[in-house]
Amino acid sequence: MWQSRRSELTLVGLFVWYILSIGVFIILLLPFLMPQHQLAQFIPECSWQSQFHKPCAFCGMSTAFYAISRGDFSQAHRLNPLSLYIYFIFLLNTLCAAITLKRNTRFIKNIGTALHNDNVLS
Repeated sequence: MWQSRRSELTLVGLFVWYILSIGVFIILLLPFLMPQHQLAQFIPECSWQSQFHKPCAFCGMSTAFYAISRGDFSQAHRLNPLSLYIYFIFLLNTLCAAITLKRNTRFIKNIGTALHNDNVLS
């Protein structure tokens, strides 16, 4: 019973992480797939900046990600000093998720089969 519950939690945790990683991967791909002026239509005005007249910690992040995708790291740092760290963390997360998914496909199939046989998924 405990092993089955632990396998379920592991599977759910991996699933949630993979879904979030897909979103992070899309964020990394957007500067390469969509022009900056086109993406700007979908990004709302910063409510923190409009309310307090000071930029928030994430102001300039999308523009900085575009600068990073062009290889202009100094411009990205000027736009938002956190952008380089966050971009690197997003990139590292995407690589780890891809490696983990490749290694765990058999594990996920086995858990899915076990859960289905125990009528957990039915």
